[in-house]
Amino acid sequence: MEKILQQYFVQHNELVLTNIGTIHLTKKPATWIGDTLHAPELDILFTTAKKKPSAEFYTYLAEALSISNEQANIQFEQFLQKNFENQDASLTIGNLGCVEKKGDEYTWVNNFTSKHFYKDITISPIQTNEEVEKPKSIQWPWIAIILFILAIAAIVFKSF
Repeated sequence: MEKILQQYFVQHNELVLTNIGTIHLTKKPATWIGDTLHAPELDILFTTAKKKPSAEFYTYLAEALSISNEQANIQFEQFLQKNFENQDASLTIGNLGCVEKKGDEYTWVNNFTSKHFYKDITISPIQTNEEVEKPKSIQWPWIAIILFILAIAAIVFKSF
């Protein structure tokens, strides 16, 4: 069951544990500050808001266990109750961390740090010693005079 819960969390970025709390994956995108690209930050947060999992979760669980949604609901409730029946109990979610129960309080012990996966990148301006040549261009009045002369020549040629 733990492996299924871990897979669901990784795929959906949220795992609701009935009447215990919710584990969320929060994402802060990469940002440019000066000449440094600061790495994105990912963090796993635990809130103790007591709510029920979504129907999507029970469908996922039912498919993973090859049972009906009602049976998935019952098995999930029994699994949580069995895991947290002691005063000092824990539920490990893969290598990400674990939910610990001490007395009547639930806490999240995080093993995941995104700093191991993403690093800041500093980009310095490129220094070059080469001189850049400006392209030579003809001024527009000269182009107008050349076109005027060609037009006169075409008129004279056409009239003879």
